[in-house]
Amino acid sequence: MESDAPESKDLLRSALHSKHVAAGAKMSEVAGWEMPLSYGSTLEEVRRVHGGAGVFDISHLGRIRIRGGGAVDLLQRVCTADAAHQEDDTALHTLLCNDSGGVIDDCWLVRVEGFWLLTTNACNRRKVLAHLQGHAADFDVKIDDQTERTTQVLVAGARAKDMLDAVLPEKPSALPRRAVKVGSLMIARYVAMRVGYCNQWSLEVILPNMVAAQAWRFITEKADQHAIAPAGLAARDVLRIEAGLCRYGHELNETIDPMTACLEAAVDFSHEFIGAGALRKVRDRQPSRKRIGLLLRRKAGTQAAAIPKQGSLVRAADRREIGTVTSGTFSPALKCAAAMAYVGTEAAEAGTELLVEINSESHPAKVARLPFHP
Repeated sequence: MESDAPESKDLLRSALHSKHVAAGAKMSEVAGWEMPLSYGSTLEEVRRVHGGAGVFDISHLGRIRIRGGGAVDLLQRVCTADAAHQEDDTALHTLLCNDSGGVIDDCWLVRVEGFWLLTTNACNRRKVLAHLQGHAADFDVKIDDQTERTTQVLVAGARAKDMLDAVLPEKPSALPRRAVKVGSLMIARYVAMRVGYCNQWSLEVILPNMVAAQAWRFITEKADQHAIAPAGLAARDVLRIEAGLCRYGHELNETIDPMTACLEAAVDFSHEFIGAGALRKVRDRQPSRKRIGLLLRRKAGTQAAAIPKQGSLVRAADRREIGTVTSGTFSPALKCAAAMAYVGTEAAEAGTELLVEINSESHPAKVARLPFHP
């Protein structure tokens, strides 16, 4: 069984690092990686995705390959998704939970002929790898961390599929949601999957580092009128909040269960997995709090929208403290501040009027359904 390389004090860099620097990207530390935060205006990058397309380097995400006759049995044990009945060339959203039902990570489980691929949050790669290895002793399985040997890019946007169709030999628009395709680019094998971290048409591609720069240059420069401009991880996070998707360390951690996080769709109780017993108890008694969306109205007499941050207090109309914000941003699509929070279930109904404290001032907010809609 292969093991992870020892952690370095130096920041990791993707194979596209020099491309980002040459393009003037603002680089920032993200979960041990030096990654592009933006290439200028984050809000302009978000608007570009809404109206056209953007391409993101997301190589900081973990990519762990699982092979062997015992792979299915291991994945059945650690994943909330039903890996045994997953079809080839598909991707399933799955959670890895601890014994008490808390979320270790939320991942995409990719099944292709010959192996499985688990894509993890960047901050959890080594934790997930250790978790898999810790439960692998009873199974005939090989676990291979491919993260630092591969590159992962995301293309997303309202016109993304049309722009890619115009320049690629095989049309990505033909791939349905959560479909996976394995192919070759310049003799290098790639994995393309119709998943993404925003509420737009999106395609993620994993390819070897040796061809990453050529592929990036083609899509951002050489595709002529169909070239797609790069966007940074700050824009990706705005899109993520607009889509009402969880970010580990914000909406998820090992004390939060999938039912509280409104991620029941990723849990299949038809099989036994780590934490299943605890989650059945939560399901049967109903969680005491829920993840919600919040839209903030501009306070009377103010010119700019106040942006809630992680940890901002949420109060009921009578000013009782009932929860906390987990993520917040200004949404160009919604033209207002948007946030997610955990509150008591009695306050989780869409349309409920609440207050959010920002810089010691209370700002009116309304509970909204996720994902947010303009």
